Amino acid sequence: MIAFAIALLSWLVGSIGAWLFSQHRAGVWFGVAGAIVGGISGAVAAVQGMTANAPIAWQRTWSIPGGTFALRLDSLAGVFLIPVAVIGGLCAIYAVEYLRHHAEGRPIGGAFAAYNLLLLSMAVVVTSGDLVLLLVAWEIMTLSSWALVIHDHDQPSVRAAGLEYLVAAHLATIALFLLVIFWAAGSGNFAIVALGAHSLVPTGVLFVLALVGFGTKAGIVPLHVWLPDAHPAAPSHVSALMSAVMITMGFYGLARVVPLLGEPATWWAYMLMTLGAAGAMGGVLFATVQRDVKRVLAYSTVENAGIVTLAIGAGVLGSALHEPVLAGLAWAAALLHIWNHAFAKALLFLGFGAVAQRAGSRDLDALGGLLRRWLVVGTVVVLGAAAIASLPGLNVFTSEWLLLQALFRGALHQRGIAEVALIAGVGVIAFTGGLAVACFARLVGVGLLGTPRTTAAATAPAPGWAMSFPLLVFAAVCVLMAAVPSQAAMALARAVHTVAPAADVSVASVALRPLALMLPLIVAGLALAFVLRGVASSVVARRRAPTWGCGYPAPTAAMQYSATSFSEPLSRLMQRVLDTETIQNGIMVVDSVTATEAWPVTASWASVSKDRVLVGVYEPFFAQVARAGSWLRGLHQARVTTSLLYIVGTMVLLLTLLFLPGVGR
Repeated sequence: MIAFAIALLSWLVGSIGAWLFSQHRAGVWFGVAGAIVGGISGAVAAVQGMTANAPIAWQRTWSIPGGTFALRLDSLAGVFLIPVAVIGGLCAIYAVEYLRHHAEGRPIGGAFAAYNLLLLSMAVVVTSGDLVLLLVAWEIMTLSSWALVIHDHDQPSVRAAGLEYLVAAHLATIALFLLVIFWAAGSGNFAIVALGAHSLVPTGVLFVLALVGFGTKAGIVPLHVWLPDAHPAAPSHVSALMSAVMITMGFYGLARVVPLLGEPATWWAYMLMTLGAAGAMGGVLFATVQRDVKRVLAYSTVENAGIVTLAIGAGVLGSALHEPVLAGLAWAAALLHIWNHAFAKALLFLGFGAVAQRAGSRDLDALGGLLRRWLVVGTVVVLGAAAIASLPGLNVFTSEWLLLQALFRGALHQRGIAEVALIAGVGVIAFTGGLAVACFARLVGVGLLGTPRTTAAATAPAPGWAMSFPLLVFAAVCVLMAAVPSQAAMALARAVHTVAPAADVSVASVALRPLALMLPLIVAGLALAFVLRGVASSVVARRRAPTWGCGYPAPTAAMQYSATSFSEPLSRLMQRVLDTETIQNGIMVVDSVTATEAWPVTASWASVSKDRVLVGVYEPFFAQVARAGSWLRGLHQARVTTSLLYIVGTMVLLLTLLFLPGVGR
C-alpha cells in the first residue's frame, strides 16, 4: 500500500502545486512531475494488487454515518489502475509541448491541476471499499474532467459540449445515488460487499441503476450521446485520457457491482449483449462517415465500448448458465480488450492531435501528405490505426479473437435464446471488424497519405520529443501485447476470478497461444518484402512521376479522394440508419436532386450525419422539459396573495391525503 499512497500523494501535490503556481512555469513542472511520479508509483501498486494473494486494504473512520474511508487494492482494481497510471503519466509529458502551442501564451498551470485531480479521483474510484467514498471520488472525477473539456471555453461549441457532458454525467449520478441508498438499506452499511438476499428491492432494479449510472460514463449506447461532442472539444491529451481511461471507470463499476448482486438473471446478460451490439455496430458506422478526425476516434470509442459491453454480457450469461468456460473466456476478453483499446486509442488521439494542431485543422479534407515528412510519428500512428482496426498481428485482434472463441464455444453448448444471442454476437464482431478496417483505411489514407490538401498541411512541422515519446511507448505496448497474448490473459486470471469465481480462465491462455506466432511471421514477411524491393530497385532504375491525372494536364490536390467520397458508397447503402443530410447551395437535398442555376457563380455542398439517438430521443425530451419549465416559470408571480394561495392549496392537499382511508394510520 506504500506505493499506492505515494501515487495518491504525488497526484495531490501535483494538483495543489499546479493550482498555486498556475500563473508561473513552476505550476507546469508541479503538474508534470506529479503525474509522472504518481504514474510510476501507481503502476507498481497496480502490479502488487494484481499479484497479491489477498487484497491490500486500508481504512479509517470518518464522520459519514455507517461509512468508512476504506481503500481496497485487489486484482480487479489493479487491472483498471494500470491504464490510469501509465497513460496518465505519458499524456502529461505530451501535454507540456502540446499545451505550449495550444494555449498560445496563456497560463496552463490550472489545466495540470485539474489533470492531476482527475488521475487522483480515478485511482480512488477503482480502490474504494466504501460506496460513499466511491460517490465522492466519482463526482470529483466528473467535475475535474469537465474542467478539462472546457479548457477552450471561449468557443461556443466547447461550452455546449461541456454542458452536455455535465448534464449527462449528473443524470447518471442520480442513478448511482439511488443505487447507494438501496444498497445501504439492504446491507445496513456502505461497504462494497456482496448484497445477495439482503436487498430490499429486486436486484434487477439495482442492475438497471448500475447500468445507467456506470454505463453513461462508459459510453454504452444509448447513454453515449455526450461522448462524440466532449472528446473533440477537449485538448488532445485530455481526449486520450478520457477515451482510453476514464470510460473504463464505468466498466469497472459494472464489473465490481454486478457480481455482488447475487445470482445474475439471464435477461441482464441479454440486455448487455444487445446494447453492446448496438454500440459496436452503430459506433463504427458513424465513425466511418465523420470528417472531424477526433469525432472519428470518439465514435470508434463508442464502438469499442460496445465490444466490451458485449463481452461482459457474454460473461454474465456464462455465470447465469453455470458455464465456466464461457464466463472465463468472455470476462478475460472484456478485460483484455479494455487494456488493448486503452493503449491503441491513446496512441491515435495523441497522434492525430499532433496532426490537427500542426496542420491547423481537424478536418480530414484539410490534411494529407504528412506520412512522408513525419516518418517516425506517422509510422506509429499507422500502426495504431492498424491495431484499433483489429488487424491480425496486433493487440486488439487478440482480445477480439478471444471474444470470438467465447461466443463460438458458448453457442456450441447452448440451445434456444442463448445460442441465438451468442451466434448473433459473432456476426456483430464480423460486421464491426470489416467496417473498422474501412474506417481507419479512410482515416490514414485521407489524413496522412496523398498530396497535402492545404498549405498548412504541406508546411506542418513535426512534433518534438515530448509529443513523440509517448506515441513510441504506446506503439511498443501494442506490439508487446500482441507478442505475448497468453501471458497477458493469464495476468488477468485473478481479476476474472474476482468477478466470476467459477470461471475457467486457463482456456483463454490456450486459445491465444497460436497467436503468438502470428506477429513474428508478419514481421518476417515484411522484412522479406523490403529485401525483395531493395533487390528489384537495384536491378531496375526507379522512376518518380506524378499520379496519373486521367489525361488532365494540371491536376491539383483537390482531385484526390476526399473523406466524403471515400465513405459515400457506405453512407448511401446505410442511409436509413445514418440519415445523412446533404445541403447544396444552402438547400436541403432530397433524393440527391435539387434545382440549381445553369452557370452558378458560387456553389456549396455539405453533408452531416447526426447521432440518431441524440436527435431522435434526447433533444425532443429536453425540449419538452424546457417547455414544461417555461410553463412553471409563468406560474410564479411575485405577489403575496399568490404565495398564500399556494400555501393554502398545499395544506388542503396534505389534509386530504391524511384523512384518506388507510393513509392516516
